[in-house]
Amino acid sequence: MALQNPTAMKFKLILTTIGCLFILGSCKNQDSADHNSETGSALEKSRSESLTESGNNKDHSKTGSTSKTDSKDSAGTIEGQYIRIGEEADFNCECYCLDLNFTSTSELCLSPDNIYINVKFEKANSNVINVFLVNPSDINSEGEKIPWDKFDRNIPIATITPQPNGELDLDWLGFSINGDLAMDYAIFGKKTLEGKFKKK
Repeated sequence: MALQNPTAMKFKLILTTIGCLFILGSCKNQDSADHNSETGSALEKSRSESLTESGNNKDHSKTGSTSKTDSKDSAGTIEGQYIRIGEEADFNCECYCLDLNFTSTSELCLSPDNIYINVKFEKANSNVINVFLVNPSDINSEGEKIPWDKFDRNIPIATITPQPNGELDLDWLGFSINGDLAMDYAIFGKKTLEGKFKKK
């Protein structure tokens, strides 16, 4: 058996090593390309899902704004002038009426010909409307003794509950100072405002 030339063997070994390295390099590049392709696909898929979700959120927000509009429309159906049941003789609305609206202030009578206040109405939920003091509008000497500037403006002085028959139930809560009921002024408004109202 003839021995091979050592130089030829070295040459073959180098060629074989280079070939193996080339093949391994090729495989690694292919794996990297596959991985990049998969990563790219995953990123593209994630981006696509994100855009779809964003589109869905926009649709939901449109739906939400429609709901708000519907809510406002349904609130609008109860807006109007009401008179307290049993006080229908006050057809000029000198004291026993309320003008329910959600866009401007309204005047309420606490004491006939003596004390009137401006209030605003805000829906607390679908069943309750809060009434907040804005300021006194027309007061006589009795009203001047009341500490109007101390009364809370962010705590309801009354709540209104619409009834299925179209009437309103007004519950007088009273004025508060620093979150506590102002006992000395609790009855103002109770006699003239608390009770059931019907549309005029």
